Amino acid sequence: MILKITLTAILLVGLGGGGAWAKPRLPMTYMESQPQCRARPPVDVDVRRSLFVTERQVVERTVSLEDVLDTLAWDSGIPDLAAIDLWDQWWDTQNAAPGLGQGLNCDDMLDANGNPSINGFPVQCARNEGGEIGVDPFDPGLPSFYSPIAVVNRFDLAAPDGAHCGEYRIIFARDSGVADPFNRNLVIFEAQLPNPSPGCGIDGCQMIAKFWRQLSSIDDPVRRARMLRRFYLDGFPERNIPAVIRVDRFAPGSGQIRTNQFMSGPNDQKWQLREFKLALFCSESDGPCALQFVPVSVKNNPFGELFDENFSDPRTIPFQRAFVNQVENLAANDLNEFFNMIAEPFNAGESSSQGVDNNYEFHFDSGSRFGRVLRQRLRQLDSPLQPDHLIRRSQAMSCAGCHQLNNAPPASDLGGGLHWPASLGFVHVSEAQTELVDGVEHFAISPALSTVFLPHREEIFEDYVSGLPCEPCRLVSLQSESWSDTGPVPIEVPLDEFGINPLRLSSDEIRALDLERKQVLPSKTLGGSARGSH
Repeated sequence: MILKITLTAILLVGLGGGGAWAKPRLPMTYMESQPQCRARPPVDVDVRRSLFVTERQVVERTVSLEDVLDTLAWDSGIPDLAAIDLWDQWWDTQNAAPGLGQGLNCDDMLDANGNPSINGFPVQCARNEGGEIGVDPFDPGLPSFYSPIAVVNRFDLAAPDGAHCGEYRIIFARDSGVADPFNRNLVIFEAQLPNPSPGCGIDGCQMIAKFWRQLSSIDDPVRRARMLRRFYLDGFPERNIPAVIRVDRFAPGSGQIRTNQFMSGPNDQKWQLREFKLALFCSESDGPCALQFVPVSVKNNPFGELFDENFSDPRTIPFQRAFVNQVENLAANDLNEFFNMIAEPFNAGESSSQGVDNNYEFHFDSGSRFGRVLRQRLRQLDSPLQPDHLIRRSQAMSCAGCHQLNNAPPASDLGGGLHWPASLGFVHVSEAQTELVDGVEHFAISPALSTVFLPHREEIFEDYVSGLPCEPCRLVSLQSESWSDTGPVPIEVPLDEFGINPLRLSSDEIRALDLERKQVLPSKTLGGSARGSH
């Protein structure tokens, strides 16, 4: 049944001053004609205030790592769960069993050869970062303290149909990395924010966008920090803006937590990127629960050896056939527009920025049958690219490629006159380097961000805000069409053999649940492609 829409307010923008009349962009759910409004001046935001915030006076006052984990523990509803409990369980995933006995360990799943694995591909186990279970990450007087270094608006990742409003991120870096380049660890919480007015389509996200736009016009860094803190921890319910830090924002079907790891210790030290989901396991709706970080596959990161047609894994040929279907997407002659969509069966469990594991060109033979098929497909598209260019472009879409492997020639040469822009060496925002922006100290960002990615995101964001309808979308709709923050949705699992604690699902089971829930979402973003990592 469709309910008649009642408009609760009429806001005419841009009264007076002449100018042309412009028809507003309206969601399909409106059932009454809307008043037209005068054309408004184009929106121009300050990128370093409204899109990628690294101003020290702001980020260091915004949200701490302890704030994030405390809020997640509170949101879980689990009595006596503390931030440090979540921290220890998270990093124990990188230790071999038995570990702390609080969740998954890195050798709980094995591949066909008996190696620790995620998604059937081998992963390093154990990692030096498993030693983080023995530190205090919340004490600013210790080198193990994790400082916030960036707050990020990824409105460009919103679903074009308004299924969600994009991602809102916080990056933390271990203080030891400031003085010791061989003892670094960075974590990024990437929360996918629900649309507070889903019946309005993408226009339902307008109050969120307006919040970020407003930051550009506020000169006081303390005020901006206070606003961002409330946005992340509490939201603005009176303005129809939900809070960012909640369990469901990182659960299967939503956002994720990623890490960029390079810590010293007894195990082999290799720059590596990982991905996690946050899962609330409960035996029943009112039964005992456990909140856990679960390692999952690293998205858009095919396992390197799949590019070698002689690789014995049965997924090799299916992957290469699927990759041929991505040639047209990869051949787009724009650094912000080419992409490839990697099906979940082919994603690795880790992305290594050193060595050959994630070096796709190392594994690829342009003279192979796979290479000849790619060359033939490029000819069909009348593209000047060579197969090696496609492989480098796919590598640039991976975490390791974007962060390090595509920084220099020949990997940075993507063909068609395109050259992949450099990171800061394994990172895109540095805890150890600062820069002055308009005379104010910021944590430094990479050339890739400043010259390529951020200008593109700015254009998308400004186009959205400039094109908002004069009349806010306020729907009286069925409850099923309304959004409400009712708390995290638990994953129901049976109790353990003692009838006390809920059993956990494996990494691959959580990965499958994530994939199942995301099938209803559009594959592309408001930014125009399926890319989401940069």
